[in-house]
Amino acid sequence: MSELDELVRRCQAGELAAFTALFRRYEARAYRLALTIVRDERDAEDAVQDAFLRAFERIKRFRGDASFDTWFTTVVVNVCRDRRRRRRVRQALPIEWLHGRLRSGDDVVETVSRRLDRQAMSALVDRLDDAHRLPVLLHYYEGLPCADVARILGMRLTTVYTRLNTARIRLREMRQEEIGEMRGNRCSSAKVDEK
Repeated sequence: MSELDELVRRCQAGELAAFTALFRRYEARAYRLALTIVRDERDAEDAVQDAFLRAFERIKRFRGDASFDTWFTTVVVNVCRDRRRRRRVRQALPIEWLHGRLRSGDDVVETVSRRLDRQAMSALVDRLDDAHRLPVLLHYYEGLPCADVARILGMRLTTVYTRLNTARIRLREMRQEEIGEMRGNRCSSAKVDEK
């Protein structure tokens, strides 16, 4: 029996110290995932608390059909889904991220450009419906294998592949629309400047 299996077994027996150890083990990962989904620090903190509370209430029902990692990730995703359904607030990431993150010799323009590209892609991913957004977040942002994504979201593996492919196509189309709009805006402002 692995250390994690033993910890889960102790949690199922009602041992609070074991649940505290489980919390410490998964807190950072749960927060990162929640923040990726809800896009707000306070909402992510609340979602993590709710997820651990839900896990605590339901851990006795964990049968081990999937790994504990997959089971707990499912709990976090479902809590975040519930929060997003209740509250559709999206907040831009603050620019203070740059302070203290540059090392000497780093190219500020390149660093900012990469960050802006990631923010632009995140904004496009946020525009996807949850049926396509969640597989993208779990697979590409969290690095989970498609089989785990299927288990977490309760769908067939082929559905995950289809949704990821559809999401890539939609993201490419949205990006092309944005580029076209930017070019159109530049052309319009150039015509105004000529007058």
